[in-house]
Amino acid sequence: MSADAAQTGARILVVDDDPGLLDLIEMRLVAAGYAVSCAASGEEALARFRAERPRAVISDLRMDGMDGHALFAHLHAEAPTVPVIILTAHGTIPDAVAATQRGVFGFLTKPFDGHELLAKVAEAMAVSPRVDASAGEDAGWRAGIVSSSLVMEELLRRARRAADADDPILISGPRGSGKESLARAIHAASGRARKPFGVVNCGELAGLKPGSSPLADALASARGGFLLLDDIEELPAAEQARLLPLVREHSLFSSPTLAAAPDIRIVASTTQALDQAIREGRFRADLFYAIGRIALNMPSLADRREDIPALVAAFIAQHHGAERGLSPEAMMMLQEAAWPGNVLQLRNVVEQALALAVTPQVPATLVRRLLREETEREMEALDEARRAFEYDYLVQLLDSTGGNVTHAARVAKRNRTEFYKLLARHNIDPASYK
Repeated sequence: MSADAAQTGARILVVDDDPGLLDLIEMRLVAAGYAVSCAASGEEALARFRAERPRAVISDLRMDGMDGHALFAHLHAEAPTVPVIILTAHGTIPDAVAATQRGVFGFLTKPFDGHELLAKVAEAMAVSPRVDASAGEDAGWRAGIVSSSLVMEELLRRARRAADADDPILISGPRGSGKESLARAIHAASGRARKPFGVVNCGELAGLKPGSSPLADALASARGGFLLLDDIEELPAAEQARLLPLVREHSLFSSPTLAAAPDIRIVASTTQALDQAIREGRFRADLFYAIGRIALNMPSLADRREDIPALVAAFIAQHHGAERGLSPEAMMMLQEAAWPGNVLQLRNVVEQALALAVTPQVPATLVRRLLREETEREMEALDEARRAFEYDYLVQLLDSTGGNVTHAARVAKRNRTEFYKLLARHNIDPASYK
């Protein structure tokens, strides 16, 4: 057993309905420096796993009630990166082999000796990095991410392992969910942590003058480090073509500012399902497959509501200190809200509430009003987006029909009177398209 394993006190969950064997395994693991939780059934193990978040699980295969197969199915569905080691008797070796094919990390045949057990656990520790915020010196890499939820811990395990690779990464997730924070965490955990971290908003690259390439300039400035391509679904076609060789083969990026292939790791983020953009011809399929070698999905705030109290506490601590807070009723409202704007929207509401409150504790009435105003702003933004889409649609339709209102109205499945009203609403003159 390595000294590192003993020093970390990594937690392992052991599951067996044989009290004697359970005690023996616990004794050996504790002696090796691990923290151990024990469960006498699959049901108890599942509850302990969700509460304690161990870095590995050792489970007997044959147990009354929820057996090892069923327990593994639950664990693998919730946290597929947590290694599970199955204990099996000689007669159940075929079952154990089948379990390994389904994703079980490994199995031990009873009776096994202590060295065999510790060797297998050490292997599991090597592929199961510690990611909790109290993980000593290694905790700094995720300092910008406040969370203790199971879904986020699973994501952070994958992110921590991705940091040790050098492949491109594609981070998807709704707007405001914290994709850039995750990219910065991966950068901080990687061997490039002391190198630059650059960000390019791909939506700002449209309509560039011929010959200009802010992307090439960004690659040059982030040499040796990370470059985040935010909203990569909006990357113009010409830039997609330039980026592909770098992402796929690390070959020469066609830019006069780069005389050789840049030593850089590309991370891309998107709020959309890129397969839709591929079908519509807006995004290259080959670039998608090249950049998605490692794919991470940032959950919405609605999928990690248990993190809201910790997030609120972090927002308060950043600017206001321990003397400010929210009433229990106000916190309940925040935990029950829809949060279409995710973590970014939560931050805005909390900071507004703290700025407007005249008492140390923010009352529920103020939070209720701010949430209502946020909902109204979301609806206004939706209406504005709908109007913009409608305007663009009408312009494209008139352009394609040469300003022929009759033809355009037929394509839009509107009668001429309705169509003229739509044009008038947007101050569009069909004659200018003839």
